[in-house]
Amino acid sequence: MNSAGSTQTYSVGVPNFAGRHHYRIRDEDWRPLQIGGTDIPGYFWIPLSDDEEGGWSSYWMKVEPGARGPEHRHDTTELIFVAEGVFTDSDGVSFLAGDVVTYPAGSSHSSSSARGCIVLVVARAGMTV
Repeated sequence: MNSAGSTQTYSVGVPNFAGRHHYRIRDEDWRPLQIGGTDIPGYFWIPLSDDEEGGWSSYWMKVEPGARGPEHRHDTTELIFVAEGVFTDSDGVSFLAGDVVTYPAGSSHSSSSARGCIVLVVARAGMTV
């Protein structure tokens, strides 16, 4: 910090943990996922973090066994990391734990999970049903 007390500088190689957040998924944290103000049956989410400049946001999404989401369009690119279970796209392709799938801006699809899954979603806000 400088002598005026208003500017903080950091040296390369010196850890700075200010602003770090730690998340652990708890059952009571899941809330109904909505698209366009409508709850999607069998879909739940836990918001995680957002870029300070609105570049991206991230959240955990849980799909209960047998749940099917509606067809929706992505206004921006979306990245999904499958953490648990099997995430299935509307064309029948299934993604397993450890897989990453991306959807480009303007793409449309729906998703489901026969056995249930938990995925990490990173995207800008914006989906249209």
